[in-house]
Order: sequence, then structure tokens, then C-alpha cells
Amino acid sequence: MVRARRLWPGSRAALGGLLVAVSALGLFTAFGAAGAEPLHSFVVARHDMAPGTVIGPGDVGLREMDLPPEVASHSFDDTTAELVLGQVTAGRLAEGQLVARSDLEPSGDGSRPPLEISLELDSDRAVDGSLVPGDVVHVVATTGSGRDATTAVILRGVTVMDVARSGDPGLASFRQVVTLALERTDDAVALAAAADTGEVTLVRVNGDGE
Repeated sequence: MVRARRLWPGSRAALGGLLVAVSALGLFTAFGAAGAEPLHSFVVARHDMAPGTVIGPGDVGLREMDLPPEVASHSFDDTTAELVLGQVTAGRLAEGQLVARSDLEPSGDGSRPPLEISLELDSDRAVDGSLVPGDVVHVVATTGSGRDATTAVILRGVTVMDVARSGDPGLASFRQVVTLALERTDDAVALAAAADTGEVTLVRVNGDGE
């Protein structure tokens, strides 16, 4: 007996072909979405900003991007951008950085830290001159000399407000002026005394700082 040849593929082959087609369609759709223009705009920093900066119109701008919902909900889009103006930065913001709600003080009133003090230090006593506004440091002071020298941490968790280089950064060691934010007058007095009578070294805090 001669059996007639089937002109249509079997159900298993047909199912396989359908899955390949669906997979190809999904891949094409994914590539299309990846190349699509962003549908939303979010607030980003136009330049580097130190902690305590009061944000004005020239400090931020809108950039088109699509963010995951969990990130977008903590950011500012074109409908809420005005809420950023007049707020105070809680930490350092870098140029182009997305501005999140946690980057701003809850009640920005334009105020700066209660006290600020500046120290002129050699770069090798300020983390090789790599400190930037927003860094947190411990202040270590060495007083006396020889066997009578003592070294101790006199301040912990101090925020760097500003860094200005006062020497040629191309040299192996250079001078720079570091401005620190303090909460208490006693801390300012202790730091000024340590700078006048001994050597002050700034230790950058990473992680828990211990």
C-alpha cells in the first residue's frame, strides 16, 4: 500500500515553528523599545554642588531618560521640577547626577552649617589632595615631638564643605585649603588649637569608617 504524503507539518513541528516566530517577534520588539526615544524628563545637576548648596534655576536642568518606576518615584520629573528650587543639598551632587529626594534636606531653609572652619594643609595630610566637597573625614591631631608626641582623633564624621588648591597640583606635594562643617564651638576651638600647636591630618571615611 502506498501512503499519501502529508503536505502540512505535524502538530509538533508546527508548534516549534510558532514558538520560533513568537520569539523572533519578542526580540524585534525589545530592540525597538531599546532604540525608542525616552518618554520622560528628570531633574539632574548642571554642575558639581557642595553640601548645603541652595539650589537655584541655574543649578539644575531636565534630561530625557526612562527610569524604572521604583527609581522614578524618588526623583523629580518635569511636573515636579519646581519643588527642587530653594531646597538645600544634603550631600555632594556631581554634574549630570540625577537629583533624588534623598539628596535634599527635608526642610530646606537656605541655611548653612552652624560653623565652618578652613585649614591649609599639605596634600599628603589630606588624602593625597583627593578630597572633594561632600566627603566625610575624621580629624587626627599630632602634638609634641619625639617621645613626647601624641596622636589622637579629635573629631569624627566631619563633612568637607569646600576644597581650594593653593599650590601647583602638578607637584608631588602641594598645599590646599579645606573647609569643614562643624556643629559646636568647642570643636572649632579644639581644631584651631591643634592646627596651631601641632599637625592635623584628615582621614576620609569610607563605609562605617572603622
